[in-house]
Amino acid sequence: MYRNNVSTPARSLRALSLASALGIAACLGQSGCSDSSEPPPQPIVTPVDRATAATITARVTYGGTIPEPIEINMKAAGACAELHAEPVYEQPVQVADGKLANVLVYIKGGLENQAFRYPESAVVIDQRGCLYHPRVTALMVGQPLKFLNSDPEAHNVRGRPDEVEDWNFMMSRKGAERTLHFDKPEIGIRVGCDVHPWMSAWVSVLPHPYFGITGPDGQVVIGEVPPGEYVVGTWHETLGTREQAVTLPASGAVTIEIAY
Repeated sequence: MYRNNVSTPARSLRALSLASALGIAACLGQSGCSDSSEPPPQPIVTPVDRATAATITARVTYGGTIPEPIEINMKAAGACAELHAEPVYEQPVQVADGKLANVLVYIKGGLENQAFRYPESAVVIDQRGCLYHPRVTALMVGQPLKFLNSDPEAHNVRGRPDEVEDWNFMMSRKGAERTLHFDKPEIGIRVGCDVHPWMSAWVSVLPHPYFGITGPDGQVVIGEVPPGEYVVGTWHETLGTREQAVTLPASGAVTIEIAY
């Protein structure tokens, strides 16, 4: 991953404390609060024959006991608490009529020798109400990931990956933004704020465009897939992973059920 001004947590917190005390914006030495790296070059793309491409529909269900939501205590950060008229709850397992939301569904195996153009439009994570929106997101290698701060409260954004380079930067004022690019894939990177420890988001970086995040209907449709043998994988922040083999015929459509 491209990284600019990555700092230790102590340095970030010192900068954040200074910025908060002085009432000024700080971007770890950058001029202004917008930092955008240069994206990697587009790869030589493996062509997909749309005449024979097929579709995978994945439906993700949950059959266990749904954990009770936990109220988030924002009293220690009064500015955050003032942004909410009602209590805010932490509920990673979101189920409606047995359908599980916020699950990454992606082709895990079968595309190893193919390359795909990444979108040049950014995927955006907004810090709003001292929460991340969306909580779970995914993008392609090379695609921009933009963090926004829509709060009057200062945040720092720390990524805790296992494979790509980590990052930790400050967004000290409303309207601040920062853009990152990744040069290799990783599933389930945790993102957090040291100042507001209840803030959590999850980012997955894929080497291809065949993925999606389930909504309230628990469903993801992956289209324009070349026919072949694949492994479809899923990832959820607390429930873990699943995988299922799929045989996709030319111009066909396959529906799979994935149960948690």
